[in-house]
Amino acid sequence: MNRRVIRLFIFGLALLSLPAVSFGQQSLSEIGFSGQFFFSYEHDVYEDGYTNEFTIKRGYITFRKDLSDRFEIRFTQDITIDEQGDGLGDIELRLKYALVKYSMDDIGLFTSPNIEAGVVHRPWTNFEQDVNDYRSQKSMFLDQNDILSSADYGLQFAAALGPELDEDKQRGLESNPGRYGSFAIGLYNGGGYSDLEFNNNKLVEASLSLRPFPDQLPGIQASLLGAYGKGNIPESPDFNLIGSALTYESIRANLVLQGFRGTGDGSGRFINPRTFEAYDLEGWSTFAELQPFEFPVKITLRYDELYNRDLNRLSVQQWVAGVAYVFSNRSKILLDVSRRNVNSTFNTEEFTRFEVVTEVRF
Repeated sequence: MNRRVIRLFIFGLALLSLPAVSFGQQSLSEIGFSGQFFFSYEHDVYEDGYTNEFTIKRGYITFRKDLSDRFEIRFTQDITIDEQGDGLGDIELRLKYALVKYSMDDIGLFTSPNIEAGVVHRPWTNFEQDVNDYRSQKSMFLDQNDILSSADYGLQFAAALGPELDEDKQRGLESNPGRYGSFAIGLYNGGGYSDLEFNNNKLVEASLSLRPFPDQLPGIQASLLGAYGKGNIPESPDFNLIGSALTYESIRANLVLQGFRGTGDGSGRFINPRTFEAYDLEGWSTFAELQPFEFPVKITLRYDELYNRDLNRLSVQQWVAGVAYVFSNRSKILLDVSRRNVNSTFNTEEFTRFEVVTEVRF
């Protein structure tokens, strides 16, 4: 772990404890602390052989601190394995979130509105992960393919739509409990929290989720998502995206069906390597989590397709199936098998993964 990362970690802790040091009103013990780690055994089968390893897929350590009734600080460390450069194989510590959150008074239909500044949430992936709680299995569809990121440097405004659902209507729901849905929009660097900014462009991303039957079926939401900007490389290829989704949340089932159409991507990967013009893309993904019995064993199914319209071919095809035992705090023991086919300009790869994941939350 390099000195820069260590200094950044110490600075974050100092920032969180600043009000206690300055004003003597709160102690370090009042800082909210939580963690989430994904440990796994992976057995990957290729056409010409196989690999297997024990690894830490991801780890998150989060500190929270209320500075006042309206201001909150959140600081989340992202722990992963360095897969490139001089530090290949090192356990790497990065920032996932480092933000100040300001809670505002209600503004008409917008209830519990807030503004985040710093390394903040991105709208769509943040919403999707409330419904698909299997980040330990795979990252979300658009995030996994570097089209949209889950966090970035920038500003975000988010709010619920209407008052909160009644408590009995919120059973089984993890997404924003606004009676009519939720809304988020932000201005970002565009490349995501783990990338430098390679151009002067800023990216706008937004999502709108509507709950059409708040009394009869509060778990159903229809969503629109969109982004506009440039890919995060010096050549600044075009990037725009429009998509829609239908989600369902309940105690026994969670479902996501989403599709999109657009040009380019946030990371600047899907481009013609000679002209740096962005490719036209479209894709869809479906996810299901089902609990068929009373005891907390869940079955998960997922299928993704990403299609390059300019090259007239599939760029990514993936399916995932798993069985998970889920503890009361949402920790999990998960067995899954997946198949991923990648056919891109720079890389062609096919493999099947058999995996055991232990997700620990505290």
